[in-house]
Amino acid sequence: MIHSDRSGTARRLRIGFLSAAHARAHGRRDASGLLDVLTDAGLGRAPDTDGLPPYVLGVRAQAVRSTTRLRARMLDRNRDLSRRIHAESVRVVTQYTVRGEPAPAALARFGTMVGTWRNSAAVCRSRAQGVVDEANHLLACYWDAAWTRARRAHELPPHRPAGWLPGRAELDPTWHRVDDGLLPDRWYGRGAPPASADPAAVAQALAILDSQLTGGATRTTGSRG
Repeated sequence: MIHSDRSGTARRLRIGFLSAAHARAHGRRDASGLLDVLTDAGLGRAPDTDGLPPYVLGVRAQAVRSTTRLRARMLDRNRDLSRRIHAESVRVVTQYTVRGEPAPAALARFGTMVGTWRNSAAVCRSRAQGVVDEANHLLACYWDAAWTRARRAHELPPHRPAGWLPGRAELDPTWHRVDDGLLPDRWYGRGAPPASADPAAVAQALAILDSQLTGGATRTTGSRG
């Protein structure tokens, strides 16, 4: 079930008694048309996306819409921060790569901005994962109800197989690379980051920042002995 705030802008999946009951009602109603799917579950098979029932497809679509809105709001709230990160990244790259002169103050400012960005992106990702978990709970209610109803007339195991959840919702890989939001040509793509060095100033500055942090941690660890 989707709920919205009074402005109608913050819409997302929410779990409650009514939404779970609604999912179970759909499962019971659809059970007779899912016999082949349920029978195949005992063989470890699950239908592909084209074979999923409308309710399951609807829940998956709601989850995608909700997580997309979460990301859009996060990007909008942090647009000024993103602009400052892009500006500061040019200074960092100029100092470290072009001039070859370390600038700890500039890198510290850049690191503070990036840390704020990463925290905001991580919070957004956590909320998105919550939406996905809620969607999967509804799907579990649906399939449990369909399984229970189908067992009345057909021979099926007492419970659906553990881990068997056709249509399971998942976050796409871009959610697990929080810095991709700073590189608009990357976060909406499904592929992995390029293997070669990214020419973008932000990507270069992030690499400089992370290498400095890693090097500093290594030096600190080594000095303890």
